[in-house]
Amino acid sequence: MLYSQDHSVESAPLQDETILLQPQAKTFCLLNQTAAFIWNEISAPISVELIAQHLAGAFEGVSPEQASKDVDSTLWQLVSLGFVTTSETPAHAPAPRTIDQAVRP
Repeated sequence: MLYSQDHSVESAPLQDETILLQPQAKTFCLLNQTAAFIWNEISAPISVELIAQHLAGAFEGVSPEQASKDVDSTLWQLVSLGFVTTSETPAHAPAPRTIDQAVRP
């Protein structure tokens, strides 16, 4: 499973935190430093495992197991609130196309 930011969500940094606004649902959320890190990681579709690896490397004293639990919990909450979308992990995804490739006939 891959996770990514819902593109309708607006975000704004606030010191070490981030504020999210879901205008369609008229809901907002204040993310702490860890959740803000996860939010930034999901700017493009990414797996829990990869986010957890990055989180464990970025925060001193966080084990890979704890990072995985924190990422799972945070993403579950953000998905349930409508701030994050999910997609299936493609088995053999084609390489992303560049803009040049996309506009060629």
